[in-house]
Amino acid sequence: MKRQVSFVIILLITLSSINITVNASEDFEKAMKKAKKNLKTAMDKSDAALLKKSRGEFERILQLKEDMWLVNYYIAYSDYGLSLNASINQKTDDVKKYTVSGIDVLNKSIDANPEFADTYVLLEALNFNRWQYEQDKMQDIISATQSAETSAEKLEPGNPRLILIKGIAYFYTPEAFGGGPKVSIPEFEKSISLFEKRKEKSGLYPDWGNDLALGYMALSLIKRNDDGDMTKAKTYIDEAVKLNPDSGFINVYVMDEYKKNSESK
Repeated sequence: MKRQVSFVIILLITLSSINITVNASEDFEKAMKKAKKNLKTAMDKSDAALLKKSRGEFERILQLKEDMWLVNYYIAYSDYGLSLNASINQKTDDVKKYTVSGIDVLNKSIDANPEFADTYVLLEALNFNRWQYEQDKMQDIISATQSAETSAEKLEPGNPRLILIKGIAYFYTPEAFGGGPKVSIPEFEKSISLFEKRKEKSGLYPDWGNDLALGYMALSLIKRNDDGDMTKAKTYIDEAVKLNPDSGFINVYVMDEYKKNSESK
């Protein structure tokens, strides 16, 4: 009888433990999906207050102690958004603050899971930010971006965000130094093509970038401005708006560039 009672108690404890684990996983997934959705809104609006709020959401999710490497990825992605917002508003000190923070958090993510390609893609993007406040360390910046790119390529050479970040780097690099539309356009074409076939392994994984690839493709065509380029640019803009109607980058920045250059012809 005692053995039967002991067995029942052990069984109840085991079932209770399983139930707690399941509930914790459900709480984690629910919290991550909500935070991820809020972060997309904050990124679309490039709103510093919303980005900070989203960052705080992911910091609280860390307390669940589940897939902390992925949570840290999104904290770093929030920092990336904050650094971009600071760059737009010419707040160099904040660009540095959030770039340094993002890199530090990504290193924690890499320590926990060194096999996730998107972490290195974001690390490359954040290191590219450094040219805005560390122009005296260009060799170090180039080395850091190349190292991150190499790691991402080894893990997942067909990652469309990896190709996107390479294209953006080319777009902002002067033609005299090997950049410009001539080299950025092929990268954006490849990124767009890869996004068309892309299916993420999990709904919690990063899925950003497709509208950016379309938008930067349009910007590259506008900058090149050969015969027919403005018409092609508008097609890419329309595709991006259909994909992400709330994108401030597309609706404001890219459209402004398109209108400005259309009117000047």
